[in-house]
Amino acid sequence: MNLEKSIYRIMDVNLNRACEGLRVIEDGVRFILNDYSLTKRVKELRHCIIKAVKEFPQINQTKLIVSRDIKRDVGMKIKEDERRKFEEIIEANFRRVEEAERSMEEFGKLFSPIIGEKFKQIRFRTYSLEKKIRIKFKKRCDVALYIITDSHLIGENFEQKIKEVVFSGATVIQLREKNLPFAPFLKRAIKLRKIVPFKKTLFIINDRVDIAVASQADGVHLGQEDIPLKDARKIMGENKIIGISTHSLNEAMKAEKEGADYVAIGPIFPTSTKADVSLPRGTEIISQIKKAVNIPVVAIGGINEGNVEGVLRAGADGIAVISAIFKEKDVGLATRNLYKKIKKIREKIIREQDVHINKKL
Repeated sequence: MNLEKSIYRIMDVNLNRACEGLRVIEDGVRFILNDYSLTKRVKELRHCIIKAVKEFPQINQTKLIVSRDIKRDVGMKIKEDERRKFEEIIEANFRRVEEAERSMEEFGKLFSPIIGEKFKQIRFRTYSLEKKIRIKFKKRCDVALYIITDSHLIGENFEQKIKEVVFSGATVIQLREKNLPFAPFLKRAIKLRKIVPFKKTLFIINDRVDIAVASQADGVHLGQEDIPLKDARKIMGENKIIGISTHSLNEAMKAEKEGADYVAIGPIFPTSTKADVSLPRGTEIISQIKKAVNIPVVAIGGINEGNVEGVLRAGADGIAVISAIFKEKDVGLATRNLYKKIKKIREKIIREQDVHINKKL
């Protein structure tokens, strides 16, 4: 086999290896994390690699295919390590992708230095994406349907109604008790910790870091006037989730810079469940923040089944609701209906993205 054909063979096998690895990662992010933003970024990276090969005239596309020689590939006999955990699959495939990109970078230089530089840029882009996805897997911060409690709206049978909400699709439950003293607040938090299942639904405490720690909650949600994020992180540790309420692009960017795991932006629409709120911001602010930050963005304020699609299309990773659930007679049914709608809209958006990307290729 001549040298040129061998180089084409190397480029072809590593192109396939990188794209296959990214497809595995994409499926994990899409179907397990349910993260639209990260799914889109993995998909775009995969297509970027394909495009990078096609856009250089020095690489003959026909020769890439012709060079393929599966029967003589000694690597076919090498067995891979067993994967027992989902995280191990993601980690292994990132290694596969990055090693393939490195190989294409080095052998691409034989075609042109520009090709080598292009794959170097793609490799560092992959490193950055890996960090974001690995952190996401570690914390599993699924904020799709973020439900905030309101004692006045819930009324009697508080714990039972929360249980119905949890088992009907809520991905986050935030316990908010603005007027309860420490002891009864903590008592309620401990009860809810037993109701909200670990690793399935996140249990977040509003404002009170001390209550969050004492009740073993998954995290705390802080307002702009609460304890500073850096101090909350010192108390709670790196493994706990800290969310921040924001009302502007600058506040959201600051929250991410200081280490927030997600930001809530609102009010998006008029709301009556919280006093002294600012004027509705509309969905445009969601798009602005999504372009500027790489952490989940939760939209809050007046969101319901009738307007949720516009919120998700603007880029929100999830919605925070109170009235849409607790003003309904059957809170379980209201939760199921809203969860199903969110899932349906997300799937629709992803299909549209697939069509759009395929048209561009």
